[in-house]
Amino acid sequence: DLWAELGVLSGDKGRKLKQASEQQQYYRTVKDVDLWLDEVEKQLSTEDFGKDMSGVQLLQKKLNLLETDITVHQDQIDTLDRQANQFVEEKHFDSEAIQMRQKELGARYEALQIPLKSLKAKLEASYQLQKFFRDVEDEETWVKEKEPLAASKNRGKDLIGVQNLIKKHQALMSEISSHESFITTVCADGDLMISQGHFGAADIKKKTSMLSDKWEQLNERVQERKKDLDNALQVHQYYADANEAESWMKEKEAVVSSGDYGKDEDSAEALLKKHETVLTDIETFSTTITSLAESCKSSESNDSQPLPPPPPPSQPQQALVKVLYTYTARTPREISVQKGDVLTLLNSANNEWWKVELDGQQGYVPASYMKKMELPTRKDSIVNTSALLMSAPLQDTVQSRQLSINSKYDHIQRMAKERKQRLEESKKKYKLMREINELEHWITDKEALTATEEVGKDLEHVQMQKKKSDDFEKDMAINEAQLDKICVMANKLIEEEHSDAEQIHDMEESLRQHWDNLVQLVEKKKKMLEGAFQVQKFVRAVDETKSWMNEKDTALMSDDYGRDLASVQALQRKHEGLERDLAALENKVQALHGDAKALGVVNLTATSLIQSKDREISDGWSNLKAKCEERKVKLVGSYDFQKFLSDFGDLSGWTSSMLALVSSGEVPNDVGGAERLLQRHQTHRTEIDTRASAFNAFEAFGGQLLAQGHFATSEIQEKLESIRQDRKAMEKAWTTRKLFLDECFDLQMFIRDVEQAESWMQQREAFLASEDVGSSLDAVEAMVKKQEEVEKSLQSEEEKIMAVQRTADKLIQNRHHAAAQVAERRAGVLSRWSKLKSSLAAWRSTLGQSLCLQQFMREAGEVEAWMAEKMQTASDESYKDPTNLSGKLQKHQAFEAEVVANKDRVSSAANMGQALIDGGQCLGMDGEVSSHIKDLTQQWDQLLAKLGEKTQKLKEANQQQQFNQSVKDMDFWLGEVEAQLSSDGNSEDMAAVQALIKKHQLVDADIAAHEERINDLNTQALRFAKDHHFDTDNIQEKQRNTTERYQRIKKLAAAHKVKLGDSLALHQFYRDLDNEEAWIREKKLLISGDNYGRDLMSAQALQTRHLRFENELNTQEARIKGVVQRGEELILSNSLSDQGIKDRSSQLQSLWLDLRETSAIRGQRLKASVAYQEYCVGVDEEEVWLNEKMALAQSEETGDTLAAVQGLLKKHQVFETDLDVHSDQVKQITDTGMGLVKQGNFQAEAIEQRISGLQRKVKDLDEATVRRKTKLRDSCEYLQFNWKTDLVESWIKNKEGQVRSEDFGKDIASVQTLQSKHEVFEAGLGTFEQDSITSMSAMKDKLVATNHNQCKAIVQRHADVMKRWDKLLKDSEAHKNRLMRALEQFKKLEELFLQFSKKASVFSSLIDDTVEDMTDSVRCNSPEEIKSLRDTLSQFQTELVQMRSDFKQLGALDKQIKSYNVSKNPYTWFTLEALDDSWQDLQKLIKDREVELAKEVKRQEKNEELRKVFAQQANSLHSWMADTRTALIDTYGTLESQLQEVKTKSEEIAQKKDALRRIEELGAQAEEALIFDNKYTEHTMVSLAQQWDQLRQMVLRVQHNLEQQIQARNTVGVSEERLKDFTASFRHFDKDRNGKLEYQDFKSCLRSLGGYDLALAETGFSDPEFETILSEVDPNRTGYVSLEDYMSFVIAHETENVESNKEVEIAFQAITSGGDKPYVTKEELFQALSKEQADYCIKLMKPYKAPDGTLVPGGLDYKEFAKTLF
Repeated sequence: DLWAELGVLSGDKGRKLKQASEQQQYYRTVKDVDLWLDEVEKQLSTEDFGKDMSGVQLLQKKLNLLETDITVHQDQIDTLDRQANQFVEEKHFDSEAIQMRQKELGARYEALQIPLKSLKAKLEASYQLQKFFRDVEDEETWVKEKEPLAASKNRGKDLIGVQNLIKKHQALMSEISSHESFITTVCADGDLMISQGHFGAADIKKKTSMLSDKWEQLNERVQERKKDLDNALQVHQYYADANEAESWMKEKEAVVSSGDYGKDEDSAEALLKKHETVLTDIETFSTTITSLAESCKSSESNDSQPLPPPPPPSQPQQALVKVLYTYTARTPREISVQKGDVLTLLNSANNEWWKVELDGQQGYVPASYMKKMELPTRKDSIVNTSALLMSAPLQDTVQSRQLSINSKYDHIQRMAKERKQRLEESKKKYKLMREINELEHWITDKEALTATEEVGKDLEHVQMQKKKSDDFEKDMAINEAQLDKICVMANKLIEEEHSDAEQIHDMEESLRQHWDNLVQLVEKKKKMLEGAFQVQKFVRAVDETKSWMNEKDTALMSDDYGRDLASVQALQRKHEGLERDLAALENKVQALHGDAKALGVVNLTATSLIQSKDREISDGWSNLKAKCEERKVKLVGSYDFQKFLSDFGDLSGWTSSMLALVSSGEVPNDVGGAERLLQRHQTHRTEIDTRASAFNAFEAFGGQLLAQGHFATSEIQEKLESIRQDRKAMEKAWTTRKLFLDECFDLQMFIRDVEQAESWMQQREAFLASEDVGSSLDAVEAMVKKQEEVEKSLQSEEEKIMAVQRTADKLIQNRHHAAAQVAERRAGVLSRWSKLKSSLAAWRSTLGQSLCLQQFMREAGEVEAWMAEKMQTASDESYKDPTNLSGKLQKHQAFEAEVVANKDRVSSAANMGQALIDGGQCLGMDGEVSSHIKDLTQQWDQLLAKLGEKTQKLKEANQQQQFNQSVKDMDFWLGEVEAQLSSDGNSEDMAAVQALIKKHQLVDADIAAHEERINDLNTQALRFAKDHHFDTDNIQEKQRNTTERYQRIKKLAAAHKVKLGDSLALHQFYRDLDNEEAWIREKKLLISGDNYGRDLMSAQALQTRHLRFENELNTQEARIKGVVQRGEELILSNSLSDQGIKDRSSQLQSLWLDLRETSAIRGQRLKASVAYQEYCVGVDEEEVWLNEKMALAQSEETGDTLAAVQGLLKKHQVFETDLDVHSDQVKQITDTGMGLVKQGNFQAEAIEQRISGLQRKVKDLDEATVRRKTKLRDSCEYLQFNWKTDLVESWIKNKEGQVRSEDFGKDIASVQTLQSKHEVFEAGLGTFEQDSITSMSAMKDKLVATNHNQCKAIVQRHADVMKRWDKLLKDSEAHKNRLMRALEQFKKLEELFLQFSKKASVFSSLIDDTVEDMTDSVRCNSPEEIKSLRDTLSQFQTELVQMRSDFKQLGALDKQIKSYNVSKNPYTWFTLEALDDSWQDLQKLIKDREVELAKEVKRQEKNEELRKVFAQQANSLHSWMADTRTALIDTYGTLESQLQEVKTKSEEIAQKKDALRRIEELGAQAEEALIFDNKYTEHTMVSLAQQWDQLRQMVLRVQHNLEQQIQARNTVGVSEERLKDFTASFRHFDKDRNGKLEYQDFKSCLRSLGGYDLALAETGFSDPEFETILSEVDPNRTGYVSLEDYMSFVIAHETENVESNKEVEIAFQAITSGGDKPYVTKEELFQALSKEQADYCIKLMKPYKAPDGTLVPGGLDYKEFAKTLF
């Protein structure tokens, strides 16, 4: 006991000492944190906020570092909190003091945030204040810089000066405007700080106010200067614009004062157009005058100070030049200018190139492209506005100048308007005279044409004369308007008191008299032509109408009235076309009667001719109309009879076939056969009803024919009686067959129900005869389930047995032909049913006891197996393996918890066995049950003991493994550090040394960081020794070795650090040396070249660059000395590489001296190069000019036109002036070059060569100039002669086109017109010969006399022109003769035209009629129609012989007409080519007609074959679909076999799709062939497709119904037998076999199933329960219930009456996979139930536990759920 007490006290003492040690360590950490807090609090209490912006930023950086330090210490505070809490949890003896100390520490740390935020806010405010002061200072400095510019008083001396000042001022204003945002931002920042109560608000307000005042002052000064500059610009601009305006008006004054008003209409019009342009310019210039006036008023209202006086006379003024031509710069020294620009002349010493300035850009422009502007030397000069300001007040000078300009502009406007009026009068006079002469000539020509009295012999001739008269009237209307226009012009000129007013009046009166005479002649001629035209038109219309009536009369004489329906229809269509033609002809005859009456009154001379023609047309029309009516009546009677015969044949054939079908003796053998026969019989009934309308229509049509007294009355009566007898026989046969089939169907239904009941009872009897009660739990449960299913199905089957009994009773009562057989089958079924019910009750009790025993045996076996498995796991020695000990410990703890959790399961199994023994329910197995209970208790105790032992051993092994791992990690780290420190500190370059130093710093930090881990290892080793660990010696040895290695590493690190420092200093020196030497070599390479510039710009650039380089040398010298000095310091401080440092220093100094010497030599050379390049620039400019002008002087271009040569002469004169100027410049350049040679320039030889070449080029240019001037003069004279001859040739060429014209008129009138024009043409030839030909010959003689260098060409050109003139005279005479011959030809041609037009009109009418007949459609419905068309074609071919003779006569006439080379007959639009085309087309149409008729015969034969093929396949498919529909309704066997059979049918239907597709293709072919009726079948493509779709949908519905039944059987426990009962009952009451039940049949069906308390149909009262069922089954009240809706309802009704939890369990077990699991999954619930039902079950069901107590993943306990429901 003492020893045990000692052990307890010792353990308690050790625990407290350990707690005291940990407490002291905790207090040391807390003390460190207290010291840190004191320091931070002191820093946060400072009042230093910075004196400037940089000071504030520095304080902010320090504060950020302090804030980061505070954040970092948060982890330390959290660690202390955790330690304090751990002390409390471990019940430390001083835990209260520790906890109190920790709370104080946490409070101090949290309190730091308040001064931290306060100091941060103050520093931010101080930063804003200092930033504001800096911004204000920057803005004040900027304002101070701009004030001198805004206050300047310089307003410019001229327009250009003012413009430049304005541009600068605008730039200043833009800069101020853009800078205003900065001022605003600064002031806004200040106001914001004041509003926020900043501590420096007073200073901020003062600074803001000062800045705003300075900014306002600057803006005021800027606006004042802008106003002054604008005023100055306005005044200078006014004088410049006024000068230009006066110059422009001076030019226009000379134009508007001219006295030339033209010599003829063309010249007057040209002068007027030119004057209108001038007048437009004058009117446009008014805007300029208005602008000057406004500028003048603005100057008067200017209240600014006057412009300053001009500079003194001694002060030189800059000259201005104006650009005459646009010039584009070619070199960088030139500038580009535009025509009209005003430039400032900077230097004009060079006469060829002037230096100018434009918008601040300076450069050279050729002097010939500019002219100097005059300086103010005269008193009236207005250019120098400053001088005017000195001599007179500003307002008076501007006013007087503006008055002068206004006066001169008004004078020019008056003169321009007067000249325009004079020119317009001149133009009108000449125009009037020309138009009067032209109209007089036209009137004279037309008077001769209208004097003849010829009116024509027939219609075509009269039409020709009338067409000419109409064309002449159009010309009259046009010229009448022209006459009115001439008269208006003449009267207006007379009213305006024209100088020739009397002459104009006489010409107008003469023209009026001639025109009135012409009008009278035209009216007389027009009346004569109109009367003749109406008579000839009437005669022609009568002849054409008679010809048309003769054609129709021939067509009506035919005796063909058709041989069948198709031929009669064709004849009727043809006759209807004839009637339409006669209707049009009747209108024509009536119109002719009216025309005859009207013409008889007007044309008395042709009365007898008109009356005779009228009588002929009346007699012919009456005869034709009577024949037409007679033929129409005969065709109608023929059509009715043929249609009656056709309908009789169709109905008689159909009646015979239908009678054979409804008289069949086939007897059904089963329900399906009976249903198929009934359905087929009902189909026949539908077809008979459909045909009833056809029978009625046929009888009505026959009666109508009899009533009309048709010629075939006896035959019609015979056919009608035959049809009536056949129809009665068919109706009787159908009724007899229907009664027999109904009895067969009822009998087969009864036999099927009996067989189904017997089959069902046979299956149950075999099941109940078995004595097996199950050897396992699964077997017993399966048998219980089967027993429950049998009981349930027994209840549902009982109603079916009763239904069989009722059906048998009904059949016997109705005296069925098989009543004895029905009674026998009924007795057998009822007897077997009674025996089956008694056997089931005895077998139910035995299964209950077997189930309880098997449940215990399974549970006990599962628990024993589970404990054996866990005992094996608890007995292993895995703790001996050091790997993953912590994981093993955790795993063992979880295992232990799992074992303990199953304690209730073991107890439950033992209690279950004991209950079986006590209740005597072991079925003779009491000993086996007791043995199981004992084994369970023993195994459980052994398992618990084994678990405790293994837990203790795993904890000890885990502690030892942690210590070994720590030692191993430390040894690995020590090895790495030793390897790093053992490497040499010397390296080849500086970068490597710096990298080693950084690496060493990391090593030092790592060593310091591992010191704490060494101490922890020592502490842990001592604790192991204290606890008497089994491996204490090994642990202490590892701890000593680790400590010694750590101390050695610390010493190595210190020595290595010193070595690296020395190496870094030496490498730094060598790097500096290398850098300086590289710089020297680089610069020496740059200045050692011989490039001194290839031109002036490059030489100057090199010189500038060299000066910068020398400055860079001076800067670099200090760096060189610094490097050498560092080398000396290294030699003194380090003995390594002394000689190497000295050598490198000496080498650097030597390179430096060499670079200095090279730089001095290059500077001298560059100076001489600049002087040489300046000289070369002058030489190059002159050579460029000389080369350019030499090319111009040597040019062979002397001008292609006279204007071009004159322009070249003017340019040559300017060029000679420029040459004199450049000769002087060449002399100056030569003197400059010789001066450089004397100075000893290193390019002296090149200078002398340039001088020699320049002088040679000047001499060559002088000689070339003289030669070019001579060539230009000769060329000018030659081109003047060519210009004159070109005018003559142009005139001759224009006239040649007229005399060579091939237009000799299209008729007599046009030829006479051409003759008049030719007379005028000959008069013009004489006038031109006197004027132009004579002057051209005189110019030729002059040039030949002076011996021009182109003398031969001149003589030749003159001869060619004269030759062409002579030819023109001869051609004119020949053209006159040809016009006379053409007039004779046209008179002969008129007669041929009239003959051709008559014959062509008749021939064309014949062809048109024939083409109309040939183009009728050949589409027929029978071969007879085709034969009729072919007979018509043969008859027409015999009539073509006479037409061919007429066509030959037309060809002979056309040949004579074409011999005159004319293209068109004015009296007809028919041509021989068109008639020939029509004739050939007619021949082709006849051949095509023959081919089409032959094709139509083949088409009809093909169509007949297509009808037969389509009918065969359509009838076959329809029969198959009917059989398939019946098979789908009558499916028997198991649900799976029925479903399989339906799927097979579905596949068969899919396979039959090809047959339907072939029928559709045949139907499409029939439609393409226009076959719309088929006497071989009554089925169409559309009806078959609809039946096909209905059949396919029916398969889907039946398949869905079967799948629904299978699902109900598998998921909700409805037996298959019950489902079959549902289906059989539905089929029984579905008499029509359409898958639907009427409401009454549906009610009877439900009553036959049992379980529905529904009233009988004959009660006559409404049934609320049945109405409720209908609302559920058929909510839309469609009037019927489908099979799908019926099955859904009865299945739901079957499953809703669940009476115990056992039934619920059986239902849930049925939906599990395999159907036997004791749990269900979520997936299975969602699959079998609706989403709402499944969610409800998942919510209430508990997770399922296996017999061993483990949870089954995803399993739900449906048994417990079922118990909660009951």
